[in-house]
Amino acid sequence: MNGTASPSLTMPMLSRSLLACCAALALALAGCNAGTPSAATDSDVRAAEARRPQDAQLAAKYERSCLLCHGVRSGAPLVGFEPAWKQRVAQGEGVLLAHVRDGLNAMPAMGLCTDCSDAELRQLIDFVIRGQ
Repeated sequence: MNGTASPSLTMPMLSRSLLACCAALALALAGCNAGTPSAATDSDVRAAEARRPQDAQLAAKYERSCLLCHGVRSGAPLVGFEPAWKQRVAQGEGVLLAHVRDGLNAMPAMGLCTDCSDAELRQLIDFVIRGQ
């Protein structure tokens, strides 16, 4: 050692450094949700829970296959909740049908509707997007 004291951080300097780091982290994290849909409200969830296709046969398939995820607060987009569907709809009907048929992420193949035809899947997709 050469006898000189090494510089040390004083408490005010440490506090300012920590505050600056926290502010930078907060700004960085604020951008993480940019472009994601707004969160559904309790009212949106209640509306999704109540919706059913008008056709009784399609409604029965919806209730046993789609409602469990799309009619409740889950990772799946809510029935009729436009902010969650906007980017998905932009991909086109063919892509949406392929995602339903093959499964995507947590969504199982055929949306668990193993007896649904492509025509019924299209009707269910339309219903889940529009909510009517």
